Order: sequence, then C-alpha cells, then structure tokens
Amino acid sequence: MTQPVKTDHADLDALLRAMDALTLTSQTMEEAYRRLEARVHELDRELEAKNRELAITSDYLSNLLESMSDGVIAVDNDGIITRFNRAAGTVLGYRAEEVTGKPFREVFGRDFAAPKNPGAQALRTRSGRQAPLSERDSPMADRAGNRMGRVKTFQDLSELIALREQVRQMDRLAAIGEMAATVAHEIRNPLGGIRGFTAFLAQDIPEDDPRRRLVEKIEAGAKSLDKVVNGLLEYTRPVELHLKPTGVAALVDAALGFVALDPGQVSVNNRINPELRVLADPDKVRQVFLNILLNAVQSMEGAGRIDIDAEAGSGDVTLAFQDTGHGIAEEDLARVFSPFFTTREKGTGLGLAVCAKIVEGHGGELRAESEAGRGATFYVRLPRAE
Repeated sequence: MTQPVKTDHADLDALLRAMDALTLTSQTMEEAYRRLEARVHELDRELEAKNRELAITSDYLSNLLESMSDGVIAVDNDGIITRFNRAAGTVLGYRAEEVTGKPFREVFGRDFAAPKNPGAQALRTRSGRQAPLSERDSPMADRAGNRMGRVKTFQDLSELIALREQVRQMDRLAAIGEMAATVAHEIRNPLGGIRGFTAFLAQDIPEDDPRRRLVEKIEAGAKSLDKVVNGLLEYTRPVELHLKPTGVAALVDAALGFVALDPGQVSVNNRINPELRVLADPDKVRQVFLNILLNAVQSMEGAGRIDIDAEAGSGDVTLAFQDTGHGIAEEDLARVFSPFFTTREKGTGLGLAVCAKIVEGHGGELRAESEAGRGATFYVRLPRAE
C-alpha cells in the first residue's frame, strides 16, 4: 500500500514567493512594454510630422527653383547634371528629364566652368545655336563642408543683344536722317533754279527742234531728283497723324484706285470685311497701302494675283498683302524697310522706309515674309477702332 507524500511547507512557501515575484516582474515588463509602445507611436507621429515638413520644404525649394527667371544647372563632382530648372530649359530647349544624369560636356559641348572671356560665354542649345549668356558659377557643399558639386546660374542675353543692335540701327538712321535733311535742303534751292531755267529754255525752243528732247530730259531728271528730295524730307520729318476711326476696306479701295491694273494680267482679291475699322490717319495709311500695292504690281512684271486679307485681334487689325511676284531674296528681306535700300534700278529706296515709319507712328508694325521666286506677303498691323 502506497504511503502519502509529505509536503515540505518551506518549499511550498518558496514556490509561492517565486510565483509572486514572477507575476510582479510580468506586470512590470508589461507596463514597460506599454510605455515603450506609446513612445514608439509618439516617435512615429514625430517622424511623420518631420517627413511632412521635409516634403513641404522640398516642394517649396523646388517651386522656388522652378519659378526663378534665371536658368539654373547643378552638377555633381563628376560633372553629371543633377538639377535643371524650367528657365534653363526655356533658354536651351531641353526638358529636365532629357539632360538629368548626363555629363554636362556631352550635352552642351564644353566644360561646366564659364569661359574667362565674357564675350565667349555661350551654351549650345538643342537646335545647335550658341545662346549668348551671362554666367555665374558657385561651389556646393554639405553641412560638413564636403564638396557636393557646382551650380551655374545664367541669363539669356539674346534679347539684350538684339535691343543693342536696334539702338545702334536707330542711331545710324538718326545720323542718316540728319544728313539727308541737310542734303535735301541744300539740293532743293539749286534744283528749283534748274527747273525754272529749263522751263524758260523750253519756251524758246520749237516743238520740232531736236534740242527740245534734251530739254525734256533735263525736266524729267529734275522732277525725279525733286521726288527724291521730297522723300528725304518726308522721311526725316516727324510723322504728324490725324487719327480717326476709318474703315479698312475703304482705305484699300482708295489705294487701288491709284494703281493702274491691266484686268487681263493682274487680278486683285480684296477679301476684307467692310465692317473692320482702325484708328488711323486715312491719308497716311492710304499712302502705305498704295506703296505696297505698287511694289506688288512691279514685282510681278506681267500676269499675277494680289490677295488682300485682314484679321481682327483683340486690340488691332492685321492686313496681309500677298502677291505672286518674284519675291525677295533672303539676304534682302531684313533690309527692305531700311532707307535707301532698293532692288529696282530706278527706285529711291525710301518708299517702304517711309511706310514703316508711318505704321510705327500709329503704334503698329510693318513686316514682310517672302521666298525668292514665290512671291511676298506684307503685313500691316494697326490699332483697332472700338
């Protein structure tokens, strides 16, 4: 028969104490875990807030960079493009994704550092053109002072160079104008004498006398020279305008009335809306239209067609005079409105120059488009009459 096991009360007490200690330790660890878990959640929230702040700051800096009017290009220490803002793309013709990650020299055909000669500062655009720039280079470093690369800021000087050329051209034209006015006045007095004495001489020579033809040539030459003098004086004088609302179609019709057209040779398609009106000096604008039409007729040298159209904008009206003549050579197109430039043997080179001055006096623009052998189109932009 089995004897019952006697329990040692001391061991049982020790076991109970150990279990109590274990329970207390578990409770302590559970409390520590809850505190740790709360701290982790708190750190997660702080990290999320910091990430939001960092994203906002990054977006702000990115938007700030993209909003700059200066072009910005950044490269790392190996010359690889790391940043390319919108203004740089506008000037150079690239999108940021097309150049980012590529060597600067491979894209733009030169070293990153700006040339020491200011006149040589230029970058190759996507089209192959060398864009003149004003460049400034700076090193980039992190907080520890370690070099990260370099950054270039630049401005496009193309418009400034064009404006400088316009100013030089205006200065040249002003000097020519002053000289022309002086010459015209000096010529006009003896020219009047020549015409007067030629008229007296013609009275004393019979119609059937062979010398009469020589006198007529003198008269014709004097008239031609007087026309040049009048053109010079008109070009040098300030344009005086008497503006009033005027129908464009009526002005074109009036100009056409002074043009001798052979119906079997030259046809004119006047497609201007009769209701279009401009704020202009009718006499001056009619003179512009007449000159353009006469040039168109003379350029065709026979059969051809002139199409006249007008397009109304929000504040102006643009007329287009398109002919089927021999056109204007590309090298001459930029000079057609310069004084004394002409492609005709008997031209004075003042007609279109005066026309451009009149149109510009209205606050408008006169320009031409052409290809040699394929006709020309002259555009006249004038302020619209509301």
